Formats: sequence, structure tokens, C-alpha cells
Amino acid sequence: MKTGIGMIAVLAAAVCAANLMQTAQDLRTVEQSVIRLHIRANSDSTADQTVKLAVRDALLEHAAEWMPQEGDPEARCRALQGHLPEMQETARAALNAAGCGDAVSVSFGETAFPAREYGAVTLPAGTYRAVRVEIGSGEGQNWWCVMYPAMCVPAAAENAAEETLSGGALEIVTQPEKYEVRLKCVEVWRAVVRRIRTASAEMGGGI
Repeated sequence: MKTGIGMIAVLAAAVCAANLMQTAQDLRTVEQSVIRLHIRANSDSTADQTVKLAVRDALLEHAAEWMPQEGDPEARCRALQGHLPEMQETARAALNAAGCGDAVSVSFGETAFPAREYGAVTLPAGTYRAVRVEIGSGEGQNWWCVMYPAMCVPAAAENAAEETLSGGALEIVTQPEKYEVRLKCVEVWRAVVRRIRTASAEMGGGI
């Protein structure tokens, strides 16, 4: 009897582990398929928040010119990195047109994002590749969106997700309630791994 219960427990644990591994893989697919836009305003004043949105509009208007709509995510990321000077000039022009003389910097890299809803689509918390824009001192509220696929307009977000993702990765963003517990477990596991790597690096090792 005890042996049977033990085997059931082991099988249940194995199934849970497999589900978590699959969820982690699907989350990574989402993270690698999406390119985010992250803008930080100079401050939280009404004027600074307004020009932040002007910069957003200018960058999104020209996004299709800076990255191919066909091909894989890596090609889009390379294209965006090659167009950083144009993006910075576009952001600066938008600020100037709004009568704002703040400095602006544009970079590309991996950034941690919280979970965000775009209409019927919810992008889970994770580390995404993003175009990052900092206006002035960059001490104001953030503005997050998606450069690829185009999800900034909530009404178009679900169609954009279906065109880009499939399988478990698509389910994660369209049925977030189904994956809430598993995504939290993956988040905790990632945090543990980061701590282990940090501790190992501090001791001169590596993982």
C-alpha cells in the first residue's frame, strides 16, 4: 500500500515538473518572440508625461521602417540595433516639436517587465528584449508597449498574438488565468537560479 502511494506521489511530482518545464519553455518563446518598447519620462509632471507620449507616437509611427516584418525575431532585433541612431534622432525631433529641450537616449537590450494587459492579451512578467528610451533624468513613470508584434492598440492585440505565437506560448498570453500558478513557480525558480549564479560569481566560480 505504502509502495503504491509512494509511486503515485513520484509520478505526480514528475508530471508537475514536466508541466513546469514546458511552461518555462513556452514563456521563453513568448519572451524571445516579442520586442517591447520601454520609455521613461523625465519626471511625473504633466508636461513631461505629455512629451513622453509624443515620443512614443513618433517611434511607433516609424517602427515598420526600422525592422523587417518578415523573418525571425533575431533579424528584427539586429535591424533595430542598426537603426538606434535614427530612433534617437526621431525621439529628439519629437521632443523639439513639443518644445522640450531634454536630452534623450535610446538603447536596445534585455529588460525585466511586469505583467501587462493589452486588450485580450496578457504578456506575463519576464525578461524581454526592448528598445529603451530615457528622457532627461528618466525619473518619471514608465510607459510600456510592444513594438513587435503591434499590440499597442488593444483591439488588434489578440490577432497580433495569434499571428506570432502558437501552442502553449499562445495560451499563456490569451489564457493567463490557466497558467497563473505555473508562471509564478517559474518566476520563483528563475529568482533562485539568479541568486545561485550571483553567489557563485562572488565566490569566483560560475554556472
